[in-house]
Amino acid sequence: DPHRWLAETKWLCEEVKERESKEKKLRCYLLQSREQLQHFTQMKETEHQSLFKQIKNQEKLLEEVHREKR
Repeated sequence: DPHRWLAETKWLCEEVKERESKEKKLRCYLLQSREQLQHFTQMKETEHQSLFKQIKNQEKLLEEVHREKR
């Protein structure tokens, strides 16, 4: 039956379009999530470096104070 075939074909085309749209949205969401993760990772790395620097500076100060006490 050509009418049934045409109706099924239209339905399948709509299904494909809907799935492609969902896939596109999911890919976009994945890309945003990756970018956010990279950003947060960089922020944490910067924070760790800053804290490490502070610790080194405090160690130097402690050594100076210790030397002055002698």
